[in-house]
Amino acid sequence: MGELRQVLQRVPAYVRLVWALSRDHRLPPGQRAIIALAAGYSISPVDLIPGFVPVVGQLDDLLVLLGALRRVLRRLPPALRAEHLRAAGMSLEHIDADYRCVRNALGHVVTRSARLGGRVGRAGMRITGRAVSLGARAGCLAVRGGLRLVSAAFRRPAPRT
Repeated sequence: MGELRQVLQRVPAYVRLVWALSRDHRLPPGQRAIIALAAGYSISPVDLIPGFVPVVGQLDDLLVLLGALRRVLRRLPPALRAEHLRAAGMSLEHIDADYRCVRNALGHVVTRSARLGGRVGRAGMRITGRAVSLGARAGCLAVRGGLRLVSAAFRRPAPRT
């Protein structure tokens, strides 16, 4: 958890780096487009895991942003890459480590949520199974009672008039 806190403290530096890269006309248009798309994905409420989903929505956005930064920075000429990283007070190793940290945290949260969902689902299935069983028993008893009444009605002789 401490590692993730450090990543979150570096988010303002990542925002500055994204802003600088998106405005630098020395970058090829395709690389600037990747940065712009990742930034748009991160701020958009409509994405794979929406931002209103607590924790997972934000980690998803940060993961996309860090992945785009890694991709773009690796394709830049070394001098230009060093210039941008130095201005942001970052290194490629920081970005790689933060990417792994966010990816692992996201995987952990999703795994834990899935386990919890599975437990809740299994408990629901047990409760539903018991309710169905009780309902079936009650239905059988009602049917038996109804059949007894019907058969008793047929066994009685018709009243004479």
